[in-house]
Amino acid sequence: MLDAAKEANVKGYRHLYVIGFAITADARADIDAGEDVLGLPATFVAATMDLQMGDLLKNQRSSQIFSVCGAPDIEVARLDEAAEDDTPRWQVKLLGLDVFDPVTMQPHHAAGDDVPCWMLDTAYNGMVFHADQVFFPKTSAWDSLRKALKATHDEAVWQHLAGDTSAPFAAAVGGDIAVKVIDERGNELPVIRRLAAEPPQRQ
Repeated sequence: MLDAAKEANVKGYRHLYVIGFAITADARADIDAGEDVLGLPATFVAATMDLQMGDLLKNQRSSQIFSVCGAPDIEVARLDEAAEDDTPRWQVKLLGLDVFDPVTMQPHHAAGDDVPCWMLDTAYNGMVFHADQVFFPKTSAWDSLRKALKATHDEAVWQHLAGDTSAPFAAAVGGDIAVKVIDERGNELPVIRRLAAEPPQRQ
């Protein structure tokens, strides 16, 4: 990506479009920083895996093979009550993300409880995303699953799995967490956040 940015700057291009099937949170941060990091404005364009199928699919505007998506917007709150070993406890809320609709040519904001899936890595190491908590807010499958399990789980469990707020977790100040959202098109959209030493915001 940096090489592409250098070439774009040399050739006098005014905008860099980075197209890929997926992107790491670090690369996304560089793209969002734009001119500060790359020397010119940049946009990530997510390409669907349908492109791997060659001519088997029709090439139509409604196919939405390429899409422009914003990074997930999250809120990280430090809780009042620490863990037994005095490690701070945190909670993450997915506020949502913005997606540009190529059919209507308008941006669309998807709320945190209106995405197919989102995952939380409570101790992101900068290399491998490990899903410690997984949520499926936008699905109609929960009712069927509840019936199949014959209501052996409390209602709060189902509400949590279909929610936009994580379970509390312990993590040291200065560590990184990562959230990955899977949108309607199957795009994986990650974001990294460092746990800052700040006073509790909410419980």
